[in-house]
Parts: sequence; structure tokens; C-alpha cells
Amino acid sequence: MTTPTTQTPEAEFRITERDMLGAMETLGMAASDPDELMVLTDEELEGLSGPSAHEIVGDPYLSQAVVDRPSATSTALRSLAARHLLAPRGDATENEGDTVSGDGPERPYQLDRRLAGVITLRRIPMGMVMCQRTLAGGTTTLVHYLYPAGGVLEEYLTIDGFHHFSVPPADEIAQRIARFVDPFEDASDDGDPVDSSREELERRIEGARAVTVLTSIVDGEGAQATFFAVPGHMHLVDTGEIDSGSTGESDLENALIGEIGPESLVTVIDELVPATVDGEDSDTETDDAAESSDS
Repeated sequence: MTTPTTQTPEAEFRITERDMLGAMETLGMAASDPDELMVLTDEELEGLSGPSAHEIVGDPYLSQAVVDRPSATSTALRSLAARHLLAPRGDATENEGDTVSGDGPERPYQLDRRLAGVITLRRIPMGMVMCQRTLAGGTTTLVHYLYPAGGVLEEYLTIDGFHHFSVPPADEIAQRIARFVDPFEDASDDGDPVDSSREELERRIEGARAVTVLTSIVDGEGAQATFFAVPGHMHLVDTGEIDSGSTGESDLENALIGEIGPESLVTVIDELVPATVDGEDSDTETDDAAESSDS
């Protein structure tokens, strides 16, 4: 097998009909309490998609000063080739079909279809919910990418740059986020929200053992909330709506703070998850992609 090109792409590759078929097949694997679909590293994602792969979620391993980014991503692509997850175009076994989106270069290798599906899904969500949680051991991130007809891709990023993917059903998103937000099961009772000064909020958050910032985005607008847990109690700081001009950082100046119990925690999170519109053309696009890819 010829060694595939190992240079990190400067622009995002085009999305093909085969990529879209892989994306639809991946979403079709949704299951309650799903098994892990795959795990990719910072360097594998960057090698496959370029630096834009980490614009939203981050790259805790690659961003370390001691890591040589170009060498790491090149080595990652060679590893994917060795595991038969990508092959040079000359060794491709399936037709990529027409270009569906993008005006970048063609990918110089063909990806395993499930891998192509995950890479594509990260680029085309209709909405998303991102939770960044800080514990004593560091910060981890949980992202739910949302698609038409209730499709969901979940990505969990560890502190050392491993991206774990799974495909849960849409009606389990709030419960899964709640477990992430409250890792020590501190949520106990509901309380009335009260005004608090910025200094008081910062003092209370500083003493928390788990702090999570939840950001919900759809069509460039959304909402943000901060959750922090102390032993036996979970608190919600409602930081309000955000828009496309926001920095995405929590504004604690005029926020309300209140204690919430476990049921209210799930309810609040569920309300923050943006609704996606069912796409009438989804099935047609999938059928067209399948016909072209198989031809």
C-alpha cells in the first residue's frame, strides 16, 4: 500500500456523497445508553480535518508547547493507514460520488465510511450543546451535535486529548449532560433564585468542586448557564442569552443564582437543548448518496 499524504490540510476537504452516506449511517446507529463508536486523538482529527477541527472543542494534547504539531499529525495519519481506516485514493474501494459541500481540495485518501461519517458530522450540525467542566484534575468537554429528525452525535474530550464518540438518542441528551454536570451527585433540593454580587458569585464558584459552563447554540444564537457543585448542593447561575457577537464567556454581573435538585437539573438542561427542525429532504439525500456511492 502506498503511504498516504501526511501533510496537515490547510483548508477543509470537500464533503462528498459518500461522506454524507457515512454520516447518515452513523446517526442511524443511535441506541439507548450507546456503546462507544470510536476514539480519535487530537492529532488524528487535525490530520484529517486541519486546524479547524479544534476551533470549538479544543486540543489539549496538541496545544502543549512540548508537542511538535506537524510531526504528531503526520504520524497520526500513518497510524490510521496502518489500521486500514484510510487508504490512498488509488487504493479506494468505493466511489466518493459528487461533491455535496465545500470548495476545498479533494481528500487525497479515502476514509473508512464510519470514520468519514464522524468527521463529516462534526462539520455540519444544525445546533449544538457544549459543556466544559472543571474538576480538581482539569477540564473536560462534552459536546452534543444536533441534526434534523432528532439525530445526535456525542463527543467527549478528555484532559489528555482523546475524543470519544457515541450516538445517543435525542431524548437522552438532558440525562447524559446532567450526569456530566453533577459527577458527585450533589444535587439535592430546589431553592428560589436570588440576586448576588459578582464578587459573591466568584467566591462561591471558587470553592466548588465541579464547575460546568453549558453553551447552547443554534443559528448563531443561544443561551448559556453555569452550574457549580459543593458537597450536597448544586447551584445554577443563569447567564442568559448569547448571540453571534458574544465572546461566549459567562457574564456573572447580572446573573441570578439558585439551588436546584436532580429533577430540576434535568429539566433546566432539557430546556437549554435547542430544538432542530425535521428535514424533509434528509431521506432523499441519503438515498441519492447511496445510489451514487454504490455505482
